[in-house]
Amino acid sequence: MIVKDYYKVLEVTPVASLQEIKKSFRRLAIKYHPDKNNGDHLAAARFVEIQEAWEVLSDPQKREEYNYNRWYTRRTGAGYTEKPLTPEEILASADKVKNAIASMNFFQVDFHSLSNHIQQLLSETNINILHQFNRINTNQSIIKNLLQAAAPLPLKEHLPVHASLMQLAGDDEEMKQLLQQALRTKKQRDQWDRYKWLVVILIIAFICWLMVAVSDT
Repeated sequence: MIVKDYYKVLEVTPVASLQEIKKSFRRLAIKYHPDKNNGDHLAAARFVEIQEAWEVLSDPQKREEYNYNRWYTRRTGAGYTEKPLTPEEILASADKVKNAIASMNFFQVDFHSLSNHIQQLLSETNINILHQFNRINTNQSIIKNLLQAAAPLPLKEHLPVHASLMQLAGDDEEMKQLLQQALRTKKQRDQWDRYKWLVVILIIAFICWLMVAVSDT
């Protein structure tokens, strides 16, 4: 998973005090605020990232957890992402997830990890970026790719993914209907999975009773 370098986003050092972080956040928030950038989508995306970084680094517990993840990223050499993701990059990531799941068989899929990965891709920041750019065809492609990737998920793991996809769909009635239909199908499958063994047992019991009844005649 890519870890964003929130210290670089806020242009402070990792040992910066809360007061220094707050001062830099205010300066950058004013600089990149959408009202001051005449609809510049990249500036708006940067503004969202600045807010996200502030939310993490201003909270002592979140900052401690983030510092550990940042340290681990440096140890493993995974690298950081230092700029806001574009809609094209989010779409490319969604396509990779879809293709990766398509190459696996059902028993290779870690449902919980897949659900979490899709939710991370549909983070509030990324959804805000996609809404800022408002590229309908791109958003629809992302929804379709991730919905296909989520196909193996059981209902419990699918529900949070469904909520995030609905948030991305926004006012797009076509996508909302597609997502609702997928959810209905998932619920029907879940009900069948719950009761199918009971049905099988009842059928076997009936066959056994029928065999006994026939043998007695």
